[in-house]
Amino acid sequence: MARKPLEPEALVAISRTCADLFVRAGGSSPTVAALAAEAGLAERSFYRYFPTKEDSLRPLFDDGNHAFAQAIDAQPPDDGFGEVLVHAFERTFATSADEQSRAIMATVFADPALRRVWLEASYETAAIIRPGVARHIRAEEAAIETTVACGQAVLFVIAGLTHMVRDGLSSGAAAAAVARAMFGRP
Repeated sequence: MARKPLEPEALVAISRTCADLFVRAGGSSPTVAALAAEAGLAERSFYRYFPTKEDSLRPLFDDGNHAFAQAIDAQPPDDGFGEVLVHAFERTFATSADEQSRAIMATVFADPALRRVWLEASYETAAIIRPGVARHIRAEEAAIETTVACGQAVLFVIAGLTHMVRDGLSSGAAAAAVARAMFGRP
């Protein structure tokens, strides 16, 4: 009998466990055996869900991207686009402790293979946020303006997380700094 696939919430929990192990391992990348054991999986099962050990963080990244999309959707329709991004960023990254987000992202930034997985997930965020962004900028989903605004939103997250890690900023301070740089507003 074939095994039932894991629910998305279970994959995110496993991904969070793997992220914690990557953080604890510091500069040395944990083995697949260690990641699988920490997650309560056999190595064979681990590979069924994650093609590489770095891909074990993908569900966590995707979960954050979906949370960002929901946060964009939850913003009032009359807010300016910069305000929407500030509030969506704060809402997304303040739900998990700033320290935890910083530790995971510091590990990702330091490891080229983890960074590749994160950047791939970040790129795919544009499609996830597209409907909400289009509503906020009052443009058609297929319009070039929406594509550019989605790119701005993805860059907003990349820059915000970069400065949370590099400068030790809180999610709110990082969001405000990125908004000033991107939109010229406090």
